[in-house]
Amino acid sequence: MKAKAESRVSGGKKNYELTYTLIAINILVFLVVFSMPPEMRTGLFENYSFSAANAGDILRWISSLFLHASASHLFFNMLGLFFFGRILEKEVKPQWYLAIFFVGGILGNFAFMMSSSAAAVGASACVFSLMGAAMLLNPVKRVHLYIFPLPLAFIAITFLLTTTIILYFQPEFGGVAHIAHLGGLLTGATFAFFYDPKRFMKGLLVLIICGAILIILGPLLSLITGFGSAILSVVDFIIGLALYSLASMLSFIWV
Repeated sequence: MKAKAESRVSGGKKNYELTYTLIAINILVFLVVFSMPPEMRTGLFENYSFSAANAGDILRWISSLFLHASASHLFFNMLGLFFFGRILEKEVKPQWYLAIFFVGGILGNFAFMMSSSAAAVGASACVFSLMGAAMLLNPVKRVHLYIFPLPLAFIAITFLLTTTIILYFQPEFGGVAHIAHLGGLLTGATFAFFYDPKRFMKGLLVLIICGAILIILGPLLSLITGFGSAILSVVDFIIGLALYSLASMLSFIWV
């Protein structure tokens, strides 16, 4: 399987069709949903989100992955999909990419269901599944964090720490399905192990080394992430305004 992955990477220009298509679908669904009158939108979330009460409804397994509660929710999920999805799309065949995305999302939701009766929506577990596979198959791939070029392993660990582990122990950050994130992450990591055990072990070693370095460089990392978070907050606000404005323009279809 390693030879196939290597030939795929070196096979020429990659247009990232699957990643961009998934991003486009998520944005389109968001615009349609938030163009609805509030009562209709509430009913849609009730009928298509995932929870323990409706775990037997297979349609919800998929529909819940494309619903987002806010523009910020959508923005940060699509940001992760953009970074990790493109890297993994160069590594694996399309059917495996889609399997990692959807199976990671579904298993992540079921993991969340075991710890909460609340409804879950969003592509977070899908993104974490892609990240889990990408960071172990190609941990030294250079990615730009804001304006700083860093190995993918650093980006993945930072993303994991800031969106799951740290927030999990801070109750003031509510409404986030942390267990679903971990379920997706483990799904992607499991795929990476069976896809190429040798690369998995090398990737795991790189992640451990990067984790140790990040602990040592904690203060510097805090400065970088603090600077970047301020920029992302501004970008998130601007994109949120644009998305809500576009959704409002589409509201005529419900009149």
